[in-house]
Amino acid sequence: MTLQIKSTDAVSGIPIMQVRGFFQRLVSWHKDSFNLPALREQLSLDETSALALALELVAQGYVEAQRGEYKFTEKAGELVRASAASRVSRKTAEDALTGLLQRVMQYNLDANKIFTILTVVVFGSFLSTQDKLGDLDVAVKYRDRNLKDPNRAETALAYARQSGRRFGSFFHELGWAEIELPQILRARKRTINLQPWNVFLKMAVKNPDRIPYKVVFGNAEEVAAEIRSAQG
Repeated sequence: MTLQIKSTDAVSGIPIMQVRGFFQRLVSWHKDSFNLPALREQLSLDETSALALALELVAQGYVEAQRGEYKFTEKAGELVRASAASRVSRKTAEDALTGLLQRVMQYNLDANKIFTILTVVVFGSFLSTQDKLGDLDVAVKYRDRNLKDPNRAETALAYARQSGRRFGSFFHELGWAEIELPQILRARKRTINLQPWNVFLKMAVKNPDRIPYKVVFGNAEEVAAEIRSAQG
């Protein structure tokens, strides 16, 4: 069951949604820890505020301090998967899924995008028989469109510059394509709770009987094989 949070909640004065977003970005980059410089940069905090937030995250059990790094706990994983959306009808969730799949097709047809979406799975309450759902839990797997790109970093920077956006840091600019992709798929629909692919895999491996899923885009046999491989 997805943890429900309130958009008005805060940790050390920082909106919980911003903290969740920071955690989600780290997970999407296959990281399970951070240091104070990264926290300051990602959330635009001064040194005092960043330290206060880190200490409060430790106090609330989201992270553990380890040699200058702050490592995620199970509670951090729950926050990554948390939803601030109100309960919705099944029809609303079905419509949201239809729209998301249409955006997946549109995204893959756009040759200017530097990623290709391979797989979309749904899991959670959507697969139950309930009419009222917490949200639409979705995980998306994607890869570079050009696997033989000789200068991946320059391609990412060029893509970011073409967007016409202003970035607060080089880090944001370099990672813009990965930040943009879930934004495009969500299309500001709070009903959609989009999870990083590696988070879905960890859940499926750890609790295979409790995490039923359905492949709605891509190859179901490949997903099953990937889960078996991750199980060792």
